[in-house]
Amino acid sequence: MKASGPILARSFLLLAVSLLLSACVSPFGVTERVFGCNEGDLVKTEAVKYINWTKVPVVNVRIRHDEFSPMVVRMRQGWPYVLRIRNRDNEAHSFKAYDFFKNVAVIQSSVQGEVIDNPCLLALWIPARETAELRMVASVDGYYEFEDLPFFALAGFSSGPQGVIIIEERKSRI
Repeated sequence: MKASGPILARSFLLLAVSLLLSACVSPFGVTERVFGCNEGDLVKTEAVKYINWTKVPVVNVRIRHDEFSPMVVRMRQGWPYVLRIRNRDNEAHSFKAYDFFKNVAVIQSSVQGEVIDNPCLLALWIPARETAELRMVASVDGYYEFEDLPFFALAGFSSGPQGVIIIEERKSRI
C-alpha cells in the first residue's frame, strides 16, 4: 500500500504538467503567450499609426454546427486585415492557430467588448453567440492551419485542422 502514495503524486504532477504544456485557451477570451511576442519584428509601429481600420478588408469566418466557414481563408502578405470570427452556435468554441498567431502582427483584439492592444495570441475563446475581432497585419507568407479544440487536456487527441489560412507572398510590381 505504500507504493500508492508516490504513484498518486506522480499522477497529479503529470496532469499538472500536461495542462501547462497544452497551452490551454481560457474561457476568458484571449490566451496570450507567456514568453513574449515578436510583433516588433513583424511590423513597424510607425506604419500601424497610418492604417485606416475602417477601410481595410474584413475577413469573416463563421462557426456553425461545430464547423468553420469558409475553411480556406486567403490573405496577402503585408496587408492589414480585420479578422472577424462569429460563433453562431449555442456553445463556446476556440480558434487555435499557434503558427498563424506567431507569424502575424495582431494590433488589437476584442472578445465580448473587451479590447486588448498588441496581444501576443496563442488562441481565442469565443463564447456562444459572440464575435471576436482581430486587427492584424499579415506579415509572413505561408499556410497556417486552425482548429477548434475545446478540451485541451486531450490535446494529443485532436481530430486535425478544420481550416487553413493562406498568406500569399508579396509580389514585386516590376
